[in-house]
Amino acid sequence: MESSTQEINLNCEINGIEKGSLKNLLIVKLSCDNININFDIVENINIFNEKDKVRVIISRTKPSYTNKDFCGHGYIVTELKDTTPDGKYNLIISLFGLLVKISNKESLLKTFGLNVMDHVYFCVKKISS
Repeated sequence: MESSTQEINLNCEINGIEKGSLKNLLIVKLSCDNININFDIVENINIFNEKDKVRVIISRTKPSYTNKDFCGHGYIVTELKDTTPDGKYNLIISLFGLLVKISNKESLLKTFGLNVMDHVYFCVKKISS
């Protein structure tokens, strides 16, 4: 995991794509070292397949991207700690309706100096093989 004060970069693999509870909604599941990310995407704009290698960028500034990437912007809604024994932190970002859930052993808010209601960009870029 790489980070700067403006940007978090994660190398991930897509380990699942499931139908969401709403019509035409998919949930893409990513594994990024010790961080798990689930994000919503509308079925007709989905560009991902299971086992794809991707780079996730979470940034306060607009990153560069192409039409082959999925990028959105929105706000950090909350970060809560699980009451389960592993006690992971779950950070929720709302991309104006589409949700991103990031689970990690440590608080991403504290680790990266983020705050609830920060405006952020969330991008997922395929890594060329």
